[in-house]
Amino acid sequence: MNSNRFTLSLRIAALACLAGFVSTARPCDTWVAVRDATADHSVILCKNSDRPPMEAQPLVQVPRQQHDAGDKVKCTYIEIPQVAETYEHIGSKIWWAFGYEQGMNEYGVAIGNEAVWSKEPVQWGDGLLGMDLVRLGLERGKTAYEAMHVMIDLLEKYGQSGDCERPGEWGKANYHNSFIIADPQEAWVLETAGRYWAAKSIKHGVYSISNVYSIERDWNEAHPKLVQHAIEMGWTKSAADFNFARDYGDYWRKDSSNAGNMQIRRNMTLACLRRDFSHVTPASMMQIGRSHLEGTVAEPRWGAAETFWPTPCMHDNAHSPYHTAASVVAHLRADMPPLLRQVYWASFSNPCSNVFKPFYLHGPTLPHSYASGSSTYAGDAPWWWANRVKLLCDLNYRALAPTVRGVFDQTERWEMDRQATVEAEALRELKAGNEAGAVRLLQEFVNENCERTGKEYRMLNEILPTTLKTVGIEYVFVDYLKAWTSQKGVPLPFLPIGD
Repeated sequence: MNSNRFTLSLRIAALACLAGFVSTARPCDTWVAVRDATADHSVILCKNSDRPPMEAQPLVQVPRQQHDAGDKVKCTYIEIPQVAETYEHIGSKIWWAFGYEQGMNEYGVAIGNEAVWSKEPVQWGDGLLGMDLVRLGLERGKTAYEAMHVMIDLLEKYGQSGDCERPGEWGKANYHNSFIIADPQEAWVLETAGRYWAAKSIKHGVYSISNVYSIERDWNEAHPKLVQHAIEMGWTKSAADFNFARDYGDYWRKDSSNAGNMQIRRNMTLACLRRDFSHVTPASMMQIGRSHLEGTVAEPRWGAAETFWPTPCMHDNAHSPYHTAASVVAHLRADMPPLLRQVYWASFSNPCSNVFKPFYLHGPTLPHSYASGSSTYAGDAPWWWANRVKLLCDLNYRALAPTVRGVFDQTERWEMDRQATVEAEALRELKAGNEAGAVRLLQEFVNENCERTGKEYRMLNEILPTTLKTVGIEYVFVDYLKAWTSQKGVPLPFLPIGD
């Protein structure tokens, strides 16, 4: 066998192993601060969406739409009846699926979901994904409570099921879901196990969820047979002994996911929220999303990209092959008119090596290119601009990440200063009865910002490879990264390793 064929065989074998391994780790984190915890008495919901390597997660905007009686909506695996009207929304969309990892609608409802593992059996292909439920809740709910019950009704009717990784590409992944659903007044935590569920109201303080059940005995609403079913299955002795997280959670089998990793991440985001209590802002939430457990006993030994366990800002590697594919900070402000009530701050790929950008509903629109991207590298897709910067930083995080943050920290400060000025001008236009003028101001701000960050991404994608040639690669998982980038066509400047 010649050397090229041998190398290709090794890569195929490595990718086969990786595809099988990917299904063992599916970290995500969602956290929220409600009105008494934030500096401006808003509600702020955040999520880091962690997905398989090289899977694009574009950003889409869908207008309010009217539908005919009898219409159907094709979800990822099944069709269900459509409703008469669906609401305008922005969603962080797995490119091959119907649903969203996170999103926000025109009424200021924002939702993020997490994978959780229960003792209830999973369905395959005949129900709704958790991501489908996120989108359907956004399309059909005017408040967090209403969206939650839209999702509950659909869950009880159709169940949750299906491969949550693209069939034939990464592996097989099936799980149940927990959600935080927020609006400008409050938040709800909805945790599910098959068609069973428990829900908790968050009207004060802060809350965080990860890939481990959080609701124990303190729910506000639940499936009417939640406790009875657990008793019948032998998971608990009595209603007095019942604990939802302990009795429905499936973490103790030999092949179960590592609940410790998940609890560490939840503890970290919750500790940061409590530290910032009463002065939480979008900027402080972005910093939580960039955490690699720095300053804790679980801090990475070398660099953020070389950690050996999941962190809130997740970098994929041979031990934990998921990474943060997109992030959101949804700023929900009850005291603002509808045009300004909700702001969707979005980041592609890992937030530690990327930039958040603000978007609005009720008139302003996203650039069309933000909806592009798949699992194959495309130099004209903004998600891939961001992900290539992340991949380059991973090759020598300590040397390259400061350069990236030097660019994007300045941009985010500029965005927030500019946002305050533009929104004040837009408010004056609204008070004068000129809504079109207010929309125009916000659209110009969005366009200006997207043009600026687009130029910065092109610049970084040009200079980082040159810098890397000078400083060299410092990355213990380089063979892992070589295999994936070779398969997906990502141009990275790999240097020789050993003989």
